[in-house]
Amino acid sequence: MTEVHHEDVAAYALGLLSEEERAAFERHLDGCGNCASEVGSFAAMGELIKGVHPDDLLPHPPDPQVESLLVHRAAKERRRRSLHRGLMTAAACLVVAAGVFLGVSSFTSGPNPDSIHSPARALLMTGRTYPISDPATGVSGLVGVEDKGWGTHVALELKGVKGPLQCRLMAVGDDGRSEVVASWGVPEKGYGVPGSPDPLLLHGGTSLPQSELNHFTIQTFDGRTLATVAV
Repeated sequence: MTEVHHEDVAAYALGLLSEEERAAFERHLDGCGNCASEVGSFAAMGELIKGVHPDDLLPHPPDPQVESLLVHRAAKERRRRSLHRGLMTAAACLVVAAGVFLGVSSFTSGPNPDSIHSPARALLMTGRTYPISDPATGVSGLVGVEDKGWGTHVALELKGVKGPLQCRLMAVGDDGRSEVVASWGVPEKGYGVPGSPDPLLLHGGTSLPQSELNHFTIQTFDGRTLATVAV
């Protein structure tokens, strides 16, 4: 998308914008009274210098007392635009190169550890895991845990649940203490069910050390238990 600035009015009046830039600036004029009023003044001055040779406007060396402020402003704007385009082109090249590298890395080395679900997926692949299976509710999945200095990092993969629901994963200790690990909403289409096969994947934490965990409970906000996972 072409970027529009109020300062483009000088370049527009002198006809220095490209077709795309001019069209974008004309759309900008429809909603900008300040630029619209300036265009008339700049356009009138532009008409006066159309037949003037550039050497007459910018003698060598240019005399600051004679040099046209209008031409100076327009030239400055064009330099700024050229620099911006160069930087954007370089950035685009870097993005493309990074995309190619990540794509090749994923293809040759398996799942990309920097994927959007990496914390939960990595924990489920490398941590201690416990299966979820409740025939009564049809819920299944996996809980993964790993020790941290602050407690226990917990990951959850959940399937077989339909919404709309609001749910939470509770960690319960050997002493009966319970903490919310994570909470989430289940859309009507659900997770890991026909028509919506992707499972829910998330992670959270509890201050309970792994050695003091007794079980996890997946429950709805109204208190209905969907599954219990002993650890």
